Amino acid sequence: MTKKKETFLIRFAKSILKALKIRQVRLYGSKYSKKTYTLHQHIVLLAIREFHKGIGFRLLCDLLPDSSLLLEFLGLSTIPHFTTLQKVSQRLKSSLVEGIFLGFVRRAKFRSGIDSTGLSLQHSTYYYEQRLEQFRKTKRRKPGRPRKRRKKKHQYTSLFADLDGRIILSTKLLRGKKSDNKMMIPTISKAKIVFGQILSNDADKGYDAEYNHKYTNEAMDAVDNIKLKNKDIPVRRTRGTYRKKAKRKLRNKRGRPRKNHRNKMESIIFVLKRVFGEHISATSSKGQRQQTRFRIIAHNAYVKAKRVIIGGFLRVLNIGFNFCARAFIYSISKFCCKILISDKNYIVLSNFPIIKTSIPKKGT
Repeated sequence: MTKKKETFLIRFAKSILKALKIRQVRLYGSKYSKKTYTLHQHIVLLAIREFHKGIGFRLLCDLLPDSSLLLEFLGLSTIPHFTTLQKVSQRLKSSLVEGIFLGFVRRAKFRSGIDSTGLSLQHSTYYYEQRLEQFRKTKRRKPGRPRKRRKKKHQYTSLFADLDGRIILSTKLLRGKKSDNKMMIPTISKAKIVFGQILSNDADKGYDAEYNHKYTNEAMDAVDNIKLKNKDIPVRRTRGTYRKKAKRKLRNKRGRPRKNHRNKMESIIFVLKRVFGEHISATSSKGQRQQTRFRIIAHNAYVKAKRVIIGGFLRVLNIGFNFCARAFIYSISKFCCKILISDKNYIVLSNFPIIKTSIPKKGT
């Protein structure tokens, strides 16, 4: 890896270690552990695997010797065997891994949002699937021919996130198609620790149900920004107390409409699938869910590491801009210059630091 890549990976690892420290994750899984490697080192390496779009454990361990700066930062004198990382991934509890998500939250108050997406569990190309479908349609099944192979279901992934910080707070993972409105409360309830910090909750029309509106207003104590279905139906024919309240608020609203923050949720899902891939390489259902959780940890660490780089660049840009602006003003004010406005009217700039102007009055 190049030096630039190493620097980013070190920032990536730093953000994960900071989240582990905030969540008070222990260093070793058991008091009888060999203590050759810490649990923090294993979690960072598993997140780096997802940063490389879920490459195999064996390939990851083959690439680690080239990352000398990263190994020095993590304090790894030897590289763990690839089966060690695989066993740690299977052994860690889901509650422990999902609790790390909340360690990335830094804001005292923020807007939240919820949405769902799907992750593919098969690795065949689109062209191969189309050709296979054509073959199945044209070729009739003969006696003794094996039955058609069932198409694998996708993994339903419900995500609850901090829209201001672009941090995923909790998730609900299931197989196949699910109803969004029934998955909202099980997903958000995993992040009860941040309920006092949430200002509003944004969601699309798929989450429009009375119990979801009630949960947002009472349990979360946040502004209800769930989009309503059938806005043209009058309030008297709308079911549910909180749905009627939301519709009255929508009808009585004057002036400019509120700013929609739901598109930030779409950008979070876009980054998750574009940067880290939309395919899951694990074969067992437990392994697929665990790989998705480590992918979310990698996403949160990626957002934090990118923010450090962009923030540093903006600070340097601001310093350079201020220096150039001061130099420009000094160069203009050092020499007296005349700026022609018209044939008779002009402005005279005096020496720095005082700028005097003389504009003839009308009628003179």
